[in-house]
Amino acid sequence: MRDAFEARPGRAVVRRLAVLVCLTLLTATMPFGAAAQDSADEAREERQRVRDEKAEAARNLDAARADDAAVATALRDISDIVTAKQGEVDEASRQLELNRETAVAAEDAIVASDVELLRLEDDLAGRAVAGFLNSDRAAATFFNSSDLTQALRQSSLLEEANADTGDLLEELRVVREDREVAEALAQDAVAEAEILEVELAEKLLTWEAEKVVQEELKEEMARRVADWEGEVAAFEAEDAKLTELIRSEEAKKNPPVVTSAPAPGTPSVSGFQWPVNARVSSGFGYRVHPIFGTKRLHKGLDLGAGSGTAITAAKGGTVLSAGWQGGYGNTVVISHGDGISSLYAHQSEIAVSAGQEVSRGDVIGYVGSTGWSTGPHLHFEIRVNGSAVDPLPYMP
Repeated sequence: MRDAFEARPGRAVVRRLAVLVCLTLLTATMPFGAAAQDSADEAREERQRVRDEKAEAARNLDAARADDAAVATALRDISDIVTAKQGEVDEASRQLELNRETAVAAEDAIVASDVELLRLEDDLAGRAVAGFLNSDRAAATFFNSSDLTQALRQSSLLEEANADTGDLLEELRVVREDREVAEALAQDAVAEAEILEVELAEKLLTWEAEKVVQEELKEEMARRVADWEGEVAAFEAEDAKLTELIRSEEAKKNPPVVTSAPAPGTPSVSGFQWPVNARVSSGFGYRVHPIFGTKRLHKGLDLGAGSGTAITAAKGGTVLSAGWQGGYGNTVVISHGDGISSLYAHQSEIAVSAGQEVSRGDVIGYVGSTGWSTGPHLHFEIRVNGSAVDPLPYMP
């Protein structure tokens, strides 16, 4: 027991030396550490400023009137901000819980110190009484001893008892210091927890506000996607009707012919020419909506001619239909025989009528943006037995 008590002062010295070493190292590295902290704070402030600007833009966006790209950008930005805020809320909650645990542990340490202090004080009080009662007896024992050796031995035993009392006093001092440290730690933890509670409440408010904006933008985007998918479905239904119309008219005009599209790169098989002199802005095949990510089959070529540009027949034949075709807008379909037909959609004005015979190069209408179109262009298709195929292998 005495060895344990004597270790107490040594441990206190080591603890103080460790604190001094830490302070020395902290002072030595302060310039670098301060600079790094300043840089980190600046980066954090800049990141927060950008987030605030994006959040403000998302909140102020008139989603009902904004275009798809603006709504998608705002939704992406506010979703990133909500995720970041969620992280801040989680971290603040974690820190608050840690502080509460620290406060509880410190309170437990205070209680344990109080119990230990009571024990030590009782022990000291008992030794003090015993020492007072035995003081006269000790002197008498020394002088009444039969020889000097026995007297010295008994005196040494008394001195050792007094030394134990000194160790007990040192232990009492250390326990009191530990209690003061625990009390200060508990007070700091409670104060810090109160601050963290306020910060957490503020973060929750902003997080919930941003979530409201996020949900509104999600609903708007979902509505737009649904509208788009509805338009695609309607367009596909109209296309199916147009396919049946072409097949029906072709059947009336000629017996059914089984014809397949030529392989890509095959020279023009039937003397087709380009209906307008313009670049291909969108080819045949599946297209992914740039905002919604949904796919649909683009069944022809979009030729980027300006509004009012004359459209000519790509090859001679008979006009099967000339008129409004739903999402295709003003549309002309020409039969070229052998089950092959060509289609010219989104015209501003049609210049031919059904049943009319036309030659290659004859004007059949003018470029426009009618039907389901985002701007003036010619949508040009070639169909085999009513089904759309890639027009490029047919073109020169």
